[in-house]
Amino acid sequence: PRPPTHCAPQNLAQDDTTHMKSLYAATRISLADPLHLILGARYTNWRVDTLTYSMEKNHTTPYAGLIYDINDNWSAYASYTSIFQPQNKRDKAGQYLAPITGNNYEAGLKSDWMNSRLTTTLSVFRIEQDNVAQATTIPIPGSNGEFAWKSTDGTVSKGVEFEVNGAITDNWQMTFGATRYVAEDNEGNAVNPNLPRTSVKLFTRYRLPAIPELTVGGGVNWQNRVYKDTTTPYGTFRAEQGSYALVDLFTRYQVTKNFSVQGNINNLFDKTYDTNIDGSIVYGAPRNVSLTANYQF
Repeated sequence: PRPPTHCAPQNLAQDDTTHMKSLYAATRISLADPLHLILGARYTNWRVDTLTYSMEKNHTTPYAGLIYDINDNWSAYASYTSIFQPQNKRDKAGQYLAPITGNNYEAGLKSDWMNSRLTTTLSVFRIEQDNVAQATTIPIPGSNGEFAWKSTDGTVSKGVEFEVNGAITDNWQMTFGATRYVAEDNEGNAVNPNLPRTSVKLFTRYRLPAIPELTVGGGVNWQNRVYKDTTTPYGTFRAEQGSYALVDLFTRYQVTKNFSVQGNINNLFDKTYDTNIDGSIVYGAPRNVSLTANYQF
């Protein structure tokens, strides 16, 4: 009989090379004084070569958009583009998933104030995708504990985005943005619920009039609860990370025209959060301080 072995499986050798070539063309046509048409297309050749197989895809991605200038400050727009997005996720056989394909529809309003010193955007979107990667609990044979992914067709994401960006005063700059969306497969199940469905960001900086060389600022990034369900022979278990906000601060001093010094405090309130509910717990960076010097020639 064959003698028993107690050797652990060894990692398979891996040598992957990805090639991508693309060509893009676009044009803008004025149909009437307030109405403009934008047309474009992108051709992509994508190929991945590994030790055991090769995969090649060619895709032409068209784009079309209409912009209507309501007045000097407001514009309405609608756009369509097809999707071709290579991905680096692998299936249970260790092969890379085919690129994501689909369609993206978007419509919204844009405003421009004070010669573009302040801009706002409000948009709604619908994204239809095939070959979307979803995590599994199946290990890839020969890998270093890597779990396989599977492709999901018929994924639909739809949501709304808002952003305001620009100068409130000569010394005060601000960016605020918020996104809310849902993503489901063709059976109505949530797709990749480990990704936040709602996120809000706020960043601001202020240059002190009394000390124009000194700029202070900070930002807040908030996201809602995320989770992942794992099915085992003993039942279905849910890993979850509740909603959280991260606060960062900075101050910068312009010593000379070319030389500046900046200090940062990241994760000001030392929030503990998990960045990897797909597998083992990976905590995000705790509160930390950095000091950098920058010289521009």
